[in-house]
Amino acid sequence: MLLRFNVFTKITLLVLLLLIPVLSLYTYSNRESVRVIENEIQSGTTNRLSSFAAQVESNIYQLSLYGVSIGQDSSIQDFQRPDFKGQPYERVKLSVAILEKMNLYNAASKWHSTITLYFPRTGDALSTEYYNTISYQEDAFTKPFLKSWEYMGDSFVWYATEPTTAMSNPRHARLITKINFPINHIKTMLDENKVNNSGDPFLFNATQGTIRNKTANEPKISLLSQKLKSSRLGDKGGFRTKLDNTEYYVSYIKSKSLDWYYVDYVPMQQILSPITNSRNLFYTSIAVLLVMSIAVIFVIYRSVQLPLLQLVRGTKRLSSGDFSVRLRHSGNSEFSLLLARFNIMAQRIQELIENVYEEKLRRREATLKHLQSQINPHFLYNCLFYIKNMARMKNEKAVVAMALNLGEYFRYITRSENDVATIREEVSMITNYLEIQSLRLERMRFTIDVPDDILDKTISRLTLQPIVENAIIHGLEPQVEDGEIIIRGFHENDGVYRITVEDSGVGMSDEKINELQLSLTKPLDDKMGCGTWNVHQRLIYLFGEEAGLSYSRSELGGVKTTISWNDTRS
Repeated sequence: MLLRFNVFTKITLLVLLLLIPVLSLYTYSNRESVRVIENEIQSGTTNRLSSFAAQVESNIYQLSLYGVSIGQDSSIQDFQRPDFKGQPYERVKLSVAILEKMNLYNAASKWHSTITLYFPRTGDALSTEYYNTISYQEDAFTKPFLKSWEYMGDSFVWYATEPTTAMSNPRHARLITKINFPINHIKTMLDENKVNNSGDPFLFNATQGTIRNKTANEPKISLLSQKLKSSRLGDKGGFRTKLDNTEYYVSYIKSKSLDWYYVDYVPMQQILSPITNSRNLFYTSIAVLLVMSIAVIFVIYRSVQLPLLQLVRGTKRLSSGDFSVRLRHSGNSEFSLLLARFNIMAQRIQELIENVYEEKLRRREATLKHLQSQINPHFLYNCLFYIKNMARMKNEKAVVAMALNLGEYFRYITRSENDVATIREEVSMITNYLEIQSLRLERMRFTIDVPDDILDKTISRLTLQPIVENAIIHGLEPQVEDGEIIIRGFHENDGVYRITVEDSGVGMSDEKINELQLSLTKPLDDKMGCGTWNVHQRLIYLFGEEAGLSYSRSELGGVKTTISWNDTRS
């Protein structure tokens, strides 16, 4: 079943349906804009970090390349010859030349580094660090060298051997090259990168901590370091995290040379704040618009919907027969005028209905008297014919009984101007009538069983007599054997009263019973008996459409007639 909405509900739904597409489209557009900007932030941060990592790796690669190629220099090859050890002057001269070459390399390199050469065969050592006396100690080179740079103190150190196969066993090396550079070079590059970009780059190692720029945000980097330690980092990637209720995008790249991570992070909200402010402004505007719409809807509800609902309820009560309905109204609006006119209309309709109802009651009373008057001659004709037949048969007792019954009948009908009688009076009258019929037939017996609680209920006069008469004439008289009539009364819980009249006569077929039931609802004609039809019509007039007669088969073999009515009168 489809729902039917009133005008107010349709207006409310229309307002909501207008807001929903706007909200949906804006939310989708805002989400797409945020997604694009977030992708740009992530891509830009990763690209800047990659560029920074490439610069650092390039400088480290130059240092590493020099450490590998320095062993191929001819002067260094000559310096480590065992036979050259006996020429002190030449060795000093050659060592000065080697140091000049190493200083020239430092001067040409972007990063200043300390280069130290160890000669295991001769036990000598040369270094660009002039202020420290460095000597070769054999027990210092017992462990294999790492292939990557090692963080020691405030510098990174890297070892190279000649031949390169001696990295795993430095004692077999002819030359050991040690190159170290201070972390200040990396810090300087971190500072330059931070000045040129919006991030805060640093280097991270899970066991050795962080290397930060000079203006780094120490608390945030400390928090971020904890998150990096607890995360499984790959060679390159990024993730989003919250620090101090602020969302950041973190990008990282693993250094192949240092075994550290280059890390940079940028605040997402700081970049997205214009879009966020625009979104908040839009939602605020929508909220204000919604509040204003609710205010307008409320005014419409008070000014239009409530009067309409009151008018609809009033018309429903009016259509259901409650003509006393009156609507409250105030003010000088159009609806107040309409409600006032409705009250005038309802009052006039009530007056008209009351007049019509009074006229209907008078006509109904006249109809009842007319219908009852049709019963009297019908019953009188039957009694007179019976007296005539009994007189011919010289049956004095039957004549006397019938005469006494006629006397009681006319006393009963003329005793009061009331058209109704109690069940007790009807039962008394029908008892006299059945006694007369039993004298006439001599083979008929009857039983009357009516409870005391319904004997004082009222019903139209002469209701039982035509029904009992039909049972005798059409049911018992046509059969040869003895007959029986049983009259019972019932009072049901729903306030319905029933009186049944059953006979053991010849009975009727179901088709005949249906025709007889249908004839009660048709207009009276010459072919139809008026007795039971009048009884049925009078019951309907007195007690409504639910009252009347009904026919069915009786367990005695004949016909069962049921009188039903619901007497709501006290």
